[in-house]
Amino acid sequence: MCILLGVKTIGIAILLIACATLATAQAKPGADRSLWLTDDEAREAASAAIEPIDPTPCYNTYRQEDLEGFLLSARKNRLVGNRLNNSVYFYRVATEVCEYVEERDGKPKFTAIAHADCCNYGIVAVDRATAKTYWFGGKRKTSETFAELVRDEQLIPDSPEPILFIGLYTELVWGGSKANEIVSLDQLRGLVEENFRPAYSPSGSDRVWEQKVRTWWKQFRAREPRLALETTYQQTEGGTLARGYSFEGFEITMPESSPPPKGTPRLSRWTLIIKPDGTVQERPSEVVYASR
Repeated sequence: MCILLGVKTIGIAILLIACATLATAQAKPGADRSLWLTDDEAREAASAAIEPIDPTPCYNTYRQEDLEGFLLSARKNRLVGNRLNNSVYFYRVATEVCEYVEERDGKPKFTAIAHADCCNYGIVAVDRATAKTYWFGGKRKTSETFAELVRDEQLIPDSPEPILFIGLYTELVWGGSKANEIVSLDQLRGLVEENFRPAYSPSGSDRVWEQKVRTWWKQFRAREPRLALETTYQQTEGGTLARGYSFEGFEITMPESSPPPKGTPRLSRWTLIIKPDGTVQERPSEVVYASR
């Protein structure tokens, strides 16, 4: 707020210009990129989001630049001034190899810890302009975190066929997996083989899994000989209706357990309604084929 008291005309003009500049800056929070968090600072913020839930001496952070491209394409305002509005960085947070310095008997000591399979905490988004974090993990539903990210970052469907927006949703809400969207028979066959191998031949010393794959695939093709595995888009009054296919295989444990595996491999068809304001409504999936 600017208050003008007892100044001459020239002084008033100068103050008005200053007020206008201040108002513009205030209207565009984060416009000053020099105040944004650096990559290192954003990594620390991502780790800090996990620490209250599972404190550990250090975390490994892996930047996910593909997700940053998805988000930028879905932004309502893609520019800040004359530069890209790429304030949000994504990191996968884990504790795989931990190296840190601790004090023992008054002396600094280097410590290194290697974790075999612990722990992958999921994706944390960090807005470097506001220092706000969005953890797609923990006890909160990932769909709620996504809705908050959409509101804060003003995200909208990138096109009538919002491929990138849906990609961002499935990666963050369902978890990063190439099985979330099946677009060809070759892709599905590869996923089945990849899942059946450790399920039926965990030691790798036999070829039992190959016969299991052939049987499953033969039955699947006999059941669905004309199935077209593709994602479709339909415009409705409520938004874009997107339908696609996903695959869920046997439950694979670490260390791998002996056969028979748990669960039932299945191909499902999912449905999403993407509204113009970026709201996503997820309908229950339909099982297309399931068999052991």
